[in-house]
Parts: sequence; C-alpha cells; structure tokens
Amino acid sequence: MKSAKFDTHDIIRVCKNKLDITFRDGKEQNGWFLLQGVKKARITIPKGRKPVPLNTYKSMARQLLLSVDEFDELIECTVTKRAYEQLVSER
Repeated sequence: MKSAKFDTHDIIRVCKNKLDITFRDGKEQNGWFLLQGVKKARITIPKGRKPVPLNTYKSMARQLLLSVDEFDELIECTVTKRAYEQLVSER
C-alpha cells in the first residue's frame, strides 16, 4: 500500500485524465466513472492538496471497485483505462 506516497491532487489528476471522471464541487470532490454511458463507480476525494489517511485511501479504492493494490497500480499508471473498464465490467 502506497497511500503515503500519493496526495489528493495525484488521485484527482489520475481520475480526471485516465478515467475521464468529471468532479462536482462541494465540501468534497465527487465524481462518477461511466462505462458505456452507465454510472458504475462513484468516488469521493477530500478537497485540498494533502496526504490521504489510510482509511480514506482504502475507501477510495473500494469506491472504484478495486483492491488497494489495484488502486496503487491505477495511480502509478500501470493500469490503463481499458484494463480498468474490463475489471469493472467483470465485477
């Protein structure tokens, strides 16, 4: 688990650029991952550029239907959007 390595800005950047998630502003950043136009996974990310607490990191992984290790790989850019879509469609 590499939660200490990433901050909220890194996670938002990956979600926007790789997964094409559009975030809604509020107290937190909320966004949906769409697979073929259907909402499949919703992620909530705290506002600001700060380290992510361990439990929050695990929660964000769960929200995207990933294990913590898969979430690490997604953020490190070793998982492509196509591979993520395949994982989500299988679950």
